[in-house]
Amino acid sequence: GVRLCLSLLTKTSSFLKRRSELPFPSAVTIKSWLDKMQEDLVTLVKTANGVNRLVDIYEKYQYLYTVEPNNALQLVENASRDIEQLLCNRSKAMVHLAL
Repeated sequence: GVRLCLSLLTKTSSFLKRRSELPFPSAVTIKSWLDKMQEDLVTLVKTANGVNRLVDIYEKYQYLYTVEPNNALQLVENASRDIEQLLCNRSKAMVHLAL
């Protein structure tokens, strides 16, 4: 993330310094910058999320996995109930700490 930001700042800074000396960048140049930024962002997301590692694990152990349909509404209800219970427990703990 930091590398990408520094790269963007460096490119922007150098562009602004040369702006008075050079004509506005061509559409091809701008497109190449955008392509590079998109590539860097995709790499960043994959690295941050460990997607490549998950794919490797899945492919290695694919025979152990099954794919089953789920009930999205039930999943949301369960998560909501769990969050509500967590917040309730936290509130009770905060009351006890305040006493």
